Amino acid sequence: MKVPSLSIAALYLLTIILVSSLLSSCLSTLTSTAQKTQLGDELLATSSEIINEKDSVLHSYVASFLKEHTQNEFSDAHVTNIVEMLRTGTLASASNGNLNFIPTWKQDDKEEIKTKIETLLILFPKSAKSLSQKASQQELLSSQEFVELIVKANLDPTLVMGVPASSGEPDILRIGWGGSGLFSSVVEFEGEIYASSDVTGVWKFNGSGWDPLVKGLTNYNITGLLVHHNSLLAATKNQLLELRADNTWSPIGLELKTYRNTTLQLYSTSSSGVTCFAALQPSLGCIDKNGNVSKTPLSISKLKGVYFDESDDYLFGFNGKKLYRISKSDGSQTLEYTFPTNILRIENLDASLGALIYTKKGIFELDSFASITVDLKNKSILNVLKDTTSEGNHLIALGSTWNAGLYKLKSSPEGLTIGAKVPISFDTSLPFRKWRKVMTKPLGMPHSVLGKIWFSDYRGIYGYDVRTSKIYEKSKDASNFVGTDIHIDADKLYITSMDNGLVSMPLKTPNKFTQIFPRRGSDWLLAGHTWSVNSNEQGVFATLSPWNLAQDYLLTADKENNFLNVQKIDDATNRSNAEAFWSQSYSRKLVVDEEILVYKDGSIGGLFKLKFTPRQNDNDIQETTSEKIFSTSNNRVYRALLKTDKYIVSYHIDDEQKLYFNDIETKALVKTVNAPAGLWAFNIAYIDGEIYIIGARGNAVVYKYNESENNFVEVLNEPSSSAFLSLNKAPNGLLTIAGAVSWGGSSSGKVLVNKRQSDTWIDMTCLLGNESGVVDTEFSSDGRFIYLLQKVGAITRIKTAFLSTFEGCKN
Repeated sequence: MKVPSLSIAALYLLTIILVSSLLSSCLSTLTSTAQKTQLGDELLATSSEIINEKDSVLHSYVASFLKEHTQNEFSDAHVTNIVEMLRTGTLASASNGNLNFIPTWKQDDKEEIKTKIETLLILFPKSAKSLSQKASQQELLSSQEFVELIVKANLDPTLVMGVPASSGEPDILRIGWGGSGLFSSVVEFEGEIYASSDVTGVWKFNGSGWDPLVKGLTNYNITGLLVHHNSLLAATKNQLLELRADNTWSPIGLELKTYRNTTLQLYSTSSSGVTCFAALQPSLGCIDKNGNVSKTPLSISKLKGVYFDESDDYLFGFNGKKLYRISKSDGSQTLEYTFPTNILRIENLDASLGALIYTKKGIFELDSFASITVDLKNKSILNVLKDTTSEGNHLIALGSTWNAGLYKLKSSPEGLTIGAKVPISFDTSLPFRKWRKVMTKPLGMPHSVLGKIWFSDYRGIYGYDVRTSKIYEKSKDASNFVGTDIHIDADKLYITSMDNGLVSMPLKTPNKFTQIFPRRGSDWLLAGHTWSVNSNEQGVFATLSPWNLAQDYLLTADKENNFLNVQKIDDATNRSNAEAFWSQSYSRKLVVDEEILVYKDGSIGGLFKLKFTPRQNDNDIQETTSEKIFSTSNNRVYRALLKTDKYIVSYHIDDEQKLYFNDIETKALVKTVNAPAGLWAFNIAYIDGEIYIIGARGNAVVYKYNESENNFVEVLNEPSSSAFLSLNKAPNGLLTIAGAVSWGGSSSGKVLVNKRQSDTWIDMTCLLGNESGVVDTEFSSDGRFIYLLQKVGAITRIKTAFLSTFEGCKN
């Protein structure tokens, strides 16, 4: 239950008055501890003046503090335990990283132990790993009990439980590499560094790597982060959220449409502390310093940027080449100027120069619109990076979206000077850096973070070190890829994803990756999305859809991570196709045994058969063996392709949804079966001799096709998710995992587990790093581990022994 209201008893009235005055007296202390992000540190600092007061006074203060700073529910028992730990110095020890008091709890009641540990997890999240390890050594709680407490504390089990257990392996392990996708901003808040992504939400830097910070996010597509007074805000593609003291996100009541790189100037703050936002709608959304939000109608359809100059009464807004002056009070506007090329940013680097307008091909004064003479080295401006320290070590990005250079930018009363190009040190331990060693356009509004310029682009996170005049990649383990498929063969895990080619990882050394293809920069012509991976005795195969070619290819590698060749699957001349999913035709599924089958969607697609070809010469592209063996008018097949002992089975999502059965030998169509109306199959599975339809019917569902009775039976329904994409059964038959996703970046992709073929499905979503959902799963051959490929961000490995005792996520 929640902490009871203290105002209901007249007995406590005097206490409340005392506590209120003490809270006021502690404000200065709170300000001095603003750099401490752990609740426990703030509680210690702000309660120091009343530590020797009566229990009732301290109890009331702690209850009020928790209610104000967290969304967690605290009972009287929780508060009483905290008061006791304050008085005994236990919280002070935990704050200093000293957990030697843990063994003294062995004789305590189990429920009391759970209450104390849960409290410490909430108050000192940075010590969660150490606390997990210490509690495990003392055998205070089972893994299941500890995971429940971790989830209740709004922490990520994949991080906390990533501590070696007695077997030397963690129960839960996050697998992934940093970068590989668009990061929209990097900011500093209360002495910590945060980064946002367009697919994985928000990341927090822990000094050596990045931890996901996504609890409460309604959408993982983050346009940008910003600090508004004493709050960290995240702009998703449809609303603004605030980070609370308990590390969960909460809406502030301002709904606005924004979208990743559509703006480089998401917001601006006036001298009076009002922050307004550029939105892709005819509205000006703002929040004042007290947290009050407003939305004013505009006659402009959308804005790509906003900027407050000297007055709080109006601000500048821009879209394309046009600059407007907009009244803050009523949204009326005047067109101030039309520039020769698109406006990118408005920024004030030097008080003597005033605010300057950065367009694609020139820089202008905001006051007069006069052009600033500066040598752009015959390149386009992409962004400007502001050093907010007194040193003035600004940078300017020049070039093209996919090939940018950063140059020193010096400002003075005489004007601007563009200096030398700054070298970049990429992190070559990241698999995609074997072939992608080029900076793209910096995004957002880059500025100083902890005294150095940190920024992000379409592929990673970076920091500029003035001492060495060099840029260093900081992506580390902020895994930001969009996964499509995983496959285990012998001792390796193979991973396909959008934009990142084919990657392998030894099962015995997690997070040690090898980039199989692309191998180097010269492979750029064939670089693109990989959709499906499988293998046989001859090699490893993946479907490849290059960015710059209309045809799809079959990629072949040997089992020692050596790329062999590619061969064309089809002869398409245009990937755009109205009948394909999302109007882009791709080969999303392959089936491999003695032969290789691939299904490509759209009217230009079909079912193709190919053969393994060894590398015969120096050409990466070998003569194709592809043969189209079956096709319909639309070929609306997503990943729903499999082989049984008699048939090649595919599921087609046309006006009528149907199962197609082709003879396994002749490839001729044998029969079609009408499926329930509205049942969309995004995948199908063949488990224990039966066909399972994995997809959606209004929401996520799984159906079983009963061939003997020629009917479909619903076996699983998850209303909160868009569609199931995977269903897999453990080798010993004791666990079945179903993974669902939510389209559009929403955080409601559920993952469910069924034990011993019961009628009950248990929610296990809380064990993963985010709630984007799962697109594929693979059990290790010995059945000890399940690997879950999340829709975005990472792969999570979980011990099946742990799952067998897991009782489910608690609401």
